[in-house]
Amino acid sequence: MSKEAKILLLVSGLFTLAKGLSNVFVNIFLWKKSSDFIMISQYNLIQYIFLPIAFTMAGWLSKKKNGVWALRIGIVFYILFFIFILLIKDDIIKYIYPLGILFGVAGGFYWLAFNVLSFDFTSTINRDTFNGYNGSIDGICAAIAPFTSAYIISRSENMTGYMIVFLLSLIFFVVLILISLFLHSQHYGEKLDFKKIIGSNNFEWSNLRKSTVAWGIRDVVILFLLNILIYKTTGSEMELGKLFLISYLISSASYISEQKFIKPRRRIFALHIGAIIMFISVLGLVVKINYYSILFFIILDAISVPFFYVPMTSATFNVLAQHHEANMRVEYIINRDIALNIGRIISTILLMTLLTFIKNDRVLNYFLLFIGSSQLISLYFLRKLKIWDIKKG
Repeated sequence: MSKEAKILLLVSGLFTLAKGLSNVFVNIFLWKKSSDFIMISQYNLIQYIFLPIAFTMAGWLSKKKNGVWALRIGIVFYILFFIFILLIKDDIIKYIYPLGILFGVAGGFYWLAFNVLSFDFTSTINRDTFNGYNGSIDGICAAIAPFTSAYIISRSENMTGYMIVFLLSLIFFVVLILISLFLHSQHYGEKLDFKKIIGSNNFEWSNLRKSTVAWGIRDVVILFLLNILIYKTTGSEMELGKLFLISYLISSASYISEQKFIKPRRRIFALHIGAIIMFISVLGLVVKINYYSILFFIILDAISVPFFYVPMTSATFNVLAQHHEANMRVEYIINRDIALNIGRIISTILLMTLLTFIKNDRVLNYFLLFIGSSQLISLYFLRKLKIWDIKKG
């Protein structure tokens, strides 16, 4: 891998550490202040709406300048997000919409830039290796961060621990700005092609986009919901931190295994294994949501997600390379993110609707079954890609 790719791995790891310290506990902080699933869903929904908007803005900037600029702006918005939280503190419930907007815009700029730079700094030959190492590094950082935060919070009185955690995240993001100064990418001076952003473009991409919508239905929605359910079940931030530690250590090992054993000719096999085990992981939650069914989910989910996610991510970039549209990578990445967030928005609105109109104690169980099965729909469309026929690359 190139020097830039290695620096990008460092940025990704520190980003995961910074975000991991507080991301879980923003939702828990909101839960402690409100005990309202619908309100927390609204906070997350705002993020999913503004992510693709920011993605498009970041795409315009990346085409006109380069991805490094968008990366830095994303980090700056994360800094503003945590400064805002530290200022409003206990009044956080009054400001869920501006907080959601800030977090969504930050994520849009950061992830567009990261995806573009991942493409620029890697090739078809080493892209799986990059994604595998990135997943492993992120897994380790994501394991350390929530456990550290949980320890700090459990040792502090009232909400002081939460403020310390949010301050630590702020400091890490400031460090990230400094590290980003070592990243360099060529200036493109190009215009954004909006037809590519909203179009199906080609048969391969059309199927990839459909699979991404289906994946988005599961994606982060199942995680923010499980975070709250863990805390609701255990009543302990420390227990939440321990479970995250277990989850991400397993996930990190799984990413390493995927990178080591799943070569290009085995990608479609990996997708099947990942999708099926992910489905099995939610079955315990359908029967009963308790500590043991949550633990069962966490372990199987941590094992299976890398085997599905890495080939799916690599396929996105390899389809671009196969169709010789690398110069349109920004438009395609925005197109994919719109599809991903359409899935997230559908899932979140469905959750809010069910909680509002169906007064049944098992509504969450059946909702988890639904979103925990959506990767099977994603698999259906991924299987249609001709990219799997390529033996090398």
